[in-house]
Amino acid sequence: MWSWKCICLTVLVAGILWAPAASAEMRCGKSLVERGFTPLEVLERCGEPQFEMKWSDYRYPGIWLRVDEWTYNLGSNKFRRLLTFENGRLIRIEARDKPRLPRI
Repeated sequence: MWSWKCICLTVLVAGILWAPAASAEMRCGKSLVERGFTPLEVLERCGEPQFEMKWSDYRYPGIWLRVDEWTYNLGSNKFRRLLTFENGRLIRIEARDKPRLPRI
């Protein structure tokens, strides 16, 4: 019989293994981008993102957050990066798939 501690531990481990790869920093050339940066600080170090998406998210009763997601393509042999800002601060940097070559 499974105890509640075993079930909680199993769920925790599964969540960690299936979570998207996230890191605390990203390199743009010689510059370092870290969580906590503002969009202006990221723009100064990395330039314009390849793709940008913005929306408002209702999180708590009466509280709306402004969410910005920026995608950077760091090169053909490197993983793309997805940067998530909430209320003007970088909160997450995720590794995404490598760019695919167009099929001819």
